[in-house]
Order: sequence, then structure tokens, then C-alpha cells
Amino acid sequence: MLFTFSLLAHLFAFWLLAMSNLPRGFRARPVKSIGVELIGTAQFEKLFAPPVVEEPPTASLSPAPIVEDKPQELPPPVVREEPVKGPQPVIADNFQLGRLLEAPENKELKESLVLFDPSDQREQLCNLEVMEQIHLWNESFNPERVVAFAYKDPAVFGDTVTAEGAAFRSNGEWYHLTYKCTWNPTTNLVTALEFLSGDLIPHSEWEDHFLFAQ
Repeated sequence: MLFTFSLLAHLFAFWLLAMSNLPRGFRARPVKSIGVELIGTAQFEKLFAPPVVEEPPTASLSPAPIVEDKPQELPPPVVREEPVKGPQPVIADNFQLGRLLEAPENKELKESLVLFDPSDQREQLCNLEVMEQIHLWNESFNPERVVAFAYKDPAVFGDTVTAEGAAFRSNGEWYHLTYKCTWNPTTNLVTALEFLSGDLIPHSEWEDHFLFAQ
């Protein structure tokens, strides 16, 4: 027993001596410490759980509430006023100048027309036609004379005379007159005529517009 204990002591001493003389490369390297953090079960599951995929919001299957529009008040209707129509001219369709010139009592008048220049002749023939047409239109008028330039000089375009400021005398009174007359210089006849009889002219205006009583 004593021998055994002595042998073990020698062996341990020999081992210590051997270890102290080992080369540096064979010496045990110091072990690095590793930090360890203890976590609970809930934290562990959270770390390794799959990521949550958020689904895009879906439209509601129920239809959106219908908002009824309030009825709009309509503007008041536009009342279109009819244009006030003035007196319409009389359009002649049955010319009388040929009959007048062929009448025996107008022989002197017909022969005197050749003494006028063409413009005056045209005006005189239109005056004769319009006097006869006024009587046919309204028998209460008995035209005796027409002054084409009483209030405004006539406008002449070709063989057409437009007298917007004329006047005619009937039964001793003067009346405003407008007419448009087309004359044929070959036949000395009126081929188109329209006229409009106006109001009575006051006596105070006669002298200033070459309107004489006789």
C-alpha cells in the first residue's frame, strides 16, 4: 500500500515536470468566452416565425349608397318677342301705264314725254303708274300729283328708281309716300312697282317740301 502511494506521487511529479517543459506551441490556448442570452419561448417563436403578408384591402361587396341629386331649378323660359312688323308695301301686278298713255285724254301728256331727258322721263312715268296703283289699292284716294323728291332725293340704280321721301296729293291733301319702280326704256312701260302710303302731311310742312295746294 505504501509502495503504491509512493509510485503515484512520483508519477504525478513527473507529469508536472513534463508539462512545464513542453514547447510553447503545445501549451493549451486560452478559451474565449461566449456570451449567451437566455430568451423565452414567445421570443423564440417570434424570431423564427414566417413573415406576415398583409393582404391588400378588398372593396366592399355591398354597393355604395346612391346619393340622389337634388333637382335643379330650371331657369325661366325665354320669351321671345316677335319683331314688330311695320306696314308692308303693296306690290303691283296689274300695270296701268300702257292704258293711261293710250287714252285719248292723255294724248298731250304722251307727246310731251319725249321732251324730258331719260332720267326725268323715267320719274314721270313711275309717278303716273304709282298714282293709278294707289287708287286701285284704296278708292278713297284720288291721286292728282306725286313729288318724288319731297323729303329725300330718289336713288336711281340702272332703270330702277327708289323714292323713300316722296309725297302724293289726293282730295286737296298731301300724304307721305315711298315707292320702288323699275322702268323699261324700250317700251316706256313700268315692269315692277311696290309702294307704301304714309300719314297725312301737316299743312305747315307743305311749303318747305315743295307741296303746293294746286
